[in-house]
Amino acid sequence: MGRYQALSKMCLNNWHYINEKLLSFHDEINFFTGHSGSGKSTVLDALQIVLYADTNGRGFFNKAAKEDSDRSLIEYLRGMKVVQENNEISYLRNKNFSSTIVLEFQDTETHRYQSLGIIFDVDVSVNDVNRMFFWHAGELEPNRYRDGEKVFSISELKEYLQANYSREDFFLSRTNEKFRNELYSNYFGGLHPKHFPALFKKAIPFKMDMKLEDFVKNYICTENDIHMEDMQDSVAQYTRLKRRLEDTKNEISLLTDIQEQYGRYHAYVNQLEQYQYNLDKLDITAIEGRLEKLTLQQGAYEEDIKVLALTIQELEQGIKKLQEQRDEVAFAIQNSGYEHLEAELGNLNQMLELLYRNKAAYDKVAAGLRIWLETELLDPSLASLIEQFDACQVSYADIDTIKLELAQIRRELEGDKVELTRALSELNRKLSDINKQINLLKNGQKAYPNYLLEAKDYITKELEQAYELPVKVDILADIIEVKDERWLNAVEGYMGNNKLNLIVPPEYAKPAMEIYKELDPKKYYRVAVIDTEKVLRDTRPILPHSLAEEIETGTDYTRAYIDYLMGGVIKCSSTWELRKNKSGITADCVLYQGYKLQHLNPRNYTEEAYIGRSAIERKRKLLEQSQRELLLEKEPLDRKLRRTEGLLHYEYLSNDTEYYGELLKHLRQIPEKEQQKEEYKRKINELKQLNVDEWKAKKLLLEQLMEAKSKQKEKSSVALQSKENDIKGFQESMLQLNEELNEKLANYQHDPLREEAYRLFLQEQENKKADTIRNELVYLKQKGEKQMEEEFFTLLKRRERYHDAYAYRGFSITSKDNKEYEGLLENLSSDKLAEFTQKANEQALQAIYHFKTDFIYKIRDAIKEVMQQKDDLNRILAQLDFGKDKYKFIITKNKGEDGKFYEMFMDENLEINPHQLTGNMNNQMDMFSLQHEKDYSELINELIELFMPPENCDNKALEEARANMEKYADYRTYLSFDMEQLVEGMPPMRLSRMLSKNSGGEGQNPLYVALLASFAQVYRINLKSNVRRRPTPRLVVLDEAFSKMDAEKVGSCIGLIRKLGFQAIISATNDKIQNYVDNVDKTFVFANPNKNRISVQEFEKKEFTDLLTVQEDEEDDTD
Repeated sequence: MGRYQALSKMCLNNWHYINEKLLSFHDEINFFTGHSGSGKSTVLDALQIVLYADTNGRGFFNKAAKEDSDRSLIEYLRGMKVVQENNEISYLRNKNFSSTIVLEFQDTETHRYQSLGIIFDVDVSVNDVNRMFFWHAGELEPNRYRDGEKVFSISELKEYLQANYSREDFFLSRTNEKFRNELYSNYFGGLHPKHFPALFKKAIPFKMDMKLEDFVKNYICTENDIHMEDMQDSVAQYTRLKRRLEDTKNEISLLTDIQEQYGRYHAYVNQLEQYQYNLDKLDITAIEGRLEKLTLQQGAYEEDIKVLALTIQELEQGIKKLQEQRDEVAFAIQNSGYEHLEAELGNLNQMLELLYRNKAAYDKVAAGLRIWLETELLDPSLASLIEQFDACQVSYADIDTIKLELAQIRRELEGDKVELTRALSELNRKLSDINKQINLLKNGQKAYPNYLLEAKDYITKELEQAYELPVKVDILADIIEVKDERWLNAVEGYMGNNKLNLIVPPEYAKPAMEIYKELDPKKYYRVAVIDTEKVLRDTRPILPHSLAEEIETGTDYTRAYIDYLMGGVIKCSSTWELRKNKSGITADCVLYQGYKLQHLNPRNYTEEAYIGRSAIERKRKLLEQSQRELLLEKEPLDRKLRRTEGLLHYEYLSNDTEYYGELLKHLRQIPEKEQQKEEYKRKINELKQLNVDEWKAKKLLLEQLMEAKSKQKEKSSVALQSKENDIKGFQESMLQLNEELNEKLANYQHDPLREEAYRLFLQEQENKKADTIRNELVYLKQKGEKQMEEEFFTLLKRRERYHDAYAYRGFSITSKDNKEYEGLLENLSSDKLAEFTQKANEQALQAIYHFKTDFIYKIRDAIKEVMQQKDDLNRILAQLDFGKDKYKFIITKNKGEDGKFYEMFMDENLEINPHQLTGNMNNQMDMFSLQHEKDYSELINELIELFMPPENCDNKALEEARANMEKYADYRTYLSFDMEQLVEGMPPMRLSRMLSKNSGGEGQNPLYVALLASFAQVYRINLKSNVRRRPTPRLVVLDEAFSKMDAEKVGSCIGLIRKLGFQAIISATNDKIQNYVDNVDKTFVFANPNKNRISVQEFEKKEFTDLLTVQEDEEDDTD
């Protein structure tokens, strides 16, 4: 059977319903049996805590018995009994205590023992647990880690081990991971820290939750770590050189494109320079011509100025003579007094115009006051004063009296206006609210209060954000209907504000109430959320003839709330009937409750009626009636307000009293001033009888002659000024042109080649005007500039593409010359390319060599090794029959895309392993490598690329590359895995296709064959005998195993366990006992009759067989 670590004993102290127990195991097949709940899983979970060094337990506690078990460590330690109705938990242990789980293992070859386990200190007041793992050489301590009746604490056990063992013979650890590393690497002979616990956990409640081929791949054909460092370094160097070579070629290509594009760009630059030269020459010639023309114009204008100056002088002398004659005539007219009278008459007319304007203002005020006489607001004295004002017979005191009394009347009117405005504002607000509600109702919406809708929307939004799915939040009135219209008002009135309660499905009730608590209590205190979860849980029957019977609804939780609210309110028809019930109501809304009789609030079933589909129509009719009543109430108030506002616009003498007194004073001056005007007109007519008209006519003629000569003089002066201004303009233009000419000449560089090109250009433009020639040049230059910009933009794009790849060069993208690019192109083209090509070729040979020796042969060896392991397992399986069936593991070339690499690894040309060659390697390598490389060069290059991480990639791409490397460094990637079922007389059947179609034991057989083969790999049972190591355990635990097999197949499976050399613990309920009893070596019978104390009885095979025989005899006697 080989050497291994056999589980010999297990010590349990204060574990679940076990206070103290020592179990002794057979080194082959052990059988746990007993009723469900008898404590088998309790012992298996304790075993797993130590074997995994894992105190969490959430991944394996009680999983065989119950897949969704949530049993915890504290429940095992304290011995949880029951969960009471108030959710309080009852425990077996209620004082501070310690617990221990200890396993004893024996080396089957040296017979040496080692013990390992865990100890817990438990503080029951806070359910706090401290733990410590431990190991010591030798058997379990005879005291079973107790001091009499008391279990050792952590500190006591530590002192005990330090006192009784040398430092080399015990080990302590308070952390799972540290003890687990020591356990697997040393005490258990190097078990794989990931594969062993994963397989062990899967085996106990064994369920095939993955494909058969994946199970064989992951648990039978385990990973074979291949160190790829040398190969990766060599491939990396080659790849770097290859990339460097490709990069250099790419850089030369980009630089060549830049140089060619720069040539196209520079051709346009040269063309534009010639165009500019031609334009400069044309401009210089044009400026010189304009200067010559301006010099001639200036000479002509200077002659004109002399003539105009002489003309102006002669006109001034003529005007002076006419002015003297006119002054003589004007003096004669002035001495006659005529002009003085005309001036006085003009002043008097202006005075009268002012007086009449003031009279019009006074008349307007008087007319405004007369309107007051038509009202009933004036007393007789005020009316008399207004009539006197109209007759212009009032004093300053009378005006003050009128002002004061009208002001008092206006104050009263203002007060009336305020009251009317306030009343109309309130009516308009009510009408607006009613109109909004009517519009909502016409659109099929109920006119709920805004605060209710806001709360509903907020709770809906928060729930949908929390659960990421639609959540229905309803107003109770929307989801209930009243069957009999006669009881509608009674329901509306009795429910009152309850019909506006918000209601949600029970699963959202608690979070909805939590969200409701976030709302502002001052604004939303009238909103309520129904606890549908609790009201549904507390549902109770309703009384016969209750008001709740009248309600229809589509949800059970709404029904529960309606029954709670109205299930005890009885429908009645009289006061006598009301008094017969504890709570009753009539259809006309009379309620008897709490030993009192009262009418329900009519608002609850009129204005605030919301229940059912008819609520909208009923509410709309009520609102339209209210609307009509409010409009009738509003109409007289509108008329009164308009009259009041009109009166406030009447005249009320808003100016000072002095203003009106001045108007009255001016009005009284008008007759006097009119009389004075008539006197002036009489005197002027008398003077007109003299020669004044002749004098006036002569004066007018002289003034006309003076005006004509003045206009002629002004025209000559303007012409003179214009000529002088033009000369100044000529001078400024000449100055500017001279500056332009000097600037052009300063920038002008005579160039014989460009001069010749300019001469030829002018010959081509013969007979064309200068402006036409220049315009054509400008057009050609603009066209050339556009083409130059396009070529430069293309150059920038090519430089940007280069800069994106080679930013480290630091070259300017926008430089107008190309020197740095041309210099680098010359350097790369002459030296670097050949150097990188030679190095890349040399490194390629080295990379391929390392790829073959460090990777291909290691993958090949791993495949050959797993094929050998498969053959070893199949030889064992060939000796076992499972009824008429036999089983066989199948490992072949991967049937998928990755199978294309298989032939490359297993090619016969690789039969010579370079690691086994001696002498000169290069010549011997040629024997196999050249042909292999020729046949598989593409696949080799494809794999090499897979092992090189991409450059400049993000973390996600890098992780994908690493996953690819791990995948293709695993030999299992290139294989497919399966099992065959061999039935005599029938062709082999692949189980990966057939397993789901088989039932019962036929389906379980291959699963357990695969499982046990997996344990053989994890425990390395087939490891070559010349490899020395500390032995592993060979323990296999199967809970509720072989449940669908008959006794024959159970015997075959247990036979396989023995054949493979495993120690097993098989657990099953006692109804399956006959299938196991003849095939096991020791039986453990579990019982837990009172559900708080587990007992375990141990029987060797003969003892248990005899016991069963006696029981069968007793049963026969009874019969």
